[in-house]
Amino acid sequence: MSLEKKLEQILESAEYASSEVCTARDSLPDYSANESSNTMMSQAESYLDDAIGDLQDALEELKAEERGIY
Repeated sequence: MSLEKKLEQILESAEYASSEVCTARDSLPDYSANESSNTMMSQAESYLDDAIGDLQDALEELKAEERGIY
């Protein structure tokens, strides 16, 4: 499997994980006891968003290198 295809699979998995975290956070009842869980899920979503952005950048760079732009 090529590096590009592997990165695309990782990106897809990260996007699915981010969606699941968002759904889980939104499904939490609005109780003060859930504040820490809500905060942790928000942080996890933020880390996943950063990873998704980095993977998208890496894929763009890889594709540009393959086309001889870099």
